[in-house]
Amino acid sequence: MGAYVSLPTWWRSLDSRYRLVVGRCSECGAHTFPPEGACVGCNAVGSLVEVEPEGTGEILAHTVIESGAPPEFSDLLDAEGAIGVVLVELDEGARVPGMLTDCDPGEFGRGDRVEAVVRRIYKQEGVLRYGAKFRPL
Repeated sequence: MGAYVSLPTWWRSLDSRYRLVVGRCSECGAHTFPPEGACVGCNAVGSLVEVEPEGTGEILAHTVIESGAPPEFSDLLDAEGAIGVVLVELDEGARVPGMLTDCDPGEFGRGDRVEAVVRRIYKQEGVLRYGAKFRPL
C-alpha cells in the first residue's frame, strides 16, 4: 500500500510537517508521539498538549532499505541507493520513527545520537511532502 496520505489529510496536518511536534501530558509530564490519543505514561485521555522537543535523541532500532520501497520513495531510493529507517527515543522520552538523512545509513545504528531536521520526504500528486528526518550528531 505504501505511505499514501490524501491531499486533504496532508493539508490539515501541514502545520506539523515543518517541525517536530510531540504531546506532553498535563497529568504526568510524559512525552508521546504522535501527539494524540492517550498518554503513554499514565494512560490519561485528552491530556496531551502539543510541544516542540529539542529534537535530539538516540537511535533505538534501525534498518536499511535497499530495494522494495513503496513507489513514492523510488526517487529517493534511486538517488541515495539506500534508505535508513530508525526509531529514535528523544531526550524528552517520546519515541519517533523516521528516516536518516545527510549520511550513509549503513554507518549508523543503535545507540548513535541524532537530531531532527526538516527534509523532503517524497513527491505525491504533484506536491512535495516534507517532514522530520534524523541526521547524526
